[in-house]
Amino acid sequence: MNEALEGKVYPPVGFTVTQAHTESFARVVGQAQDGGVSPVFPTAAEFAALGRVIGDRELDLDFDRVVHGEQEYVYRRPLAVGDELVVVSRIAQIRSKGALGFCTIETELRDGSGEVVVVARNTLVERGGAG
Repeated sequence: MNEALEGKVYPPVGFTVTQAHTESFARVVGQAQDGGVSPVFPTAAEFAALGRVIGDRELDLDFDRVVHGEQEYVYRRPLAVGDELVVVSRIAQIRSKGALGFCTIETELRDGSGEVVVVARNTLVERGGAG
């Protein structure tokens, strides 16, 4: 992985929280469909933006050797059906330890007024990278 990309911010992606989307997500992850928004639903919005990071040739991430290491969400308020979000990902940290590379991606989900609703952080572990 290209450690020089630490701090890179990717272009924003729009994402709407719809009832159909939340119900579909609940079915996929095996949660009860109670009409609310799952606390792990930000993953769906996060995926809308992560493709740009993972596909960044300059990052040189070998996704065939990647495992998902960590995931966390920091909520400023709950998500609600009808939220129109702007999703922005940035590479928060790139480091290596032995033959493993670690890339932590921080994704902000902002509402229409620009306020941060949720911050999602995930760490991808690239096995067999340079050490």
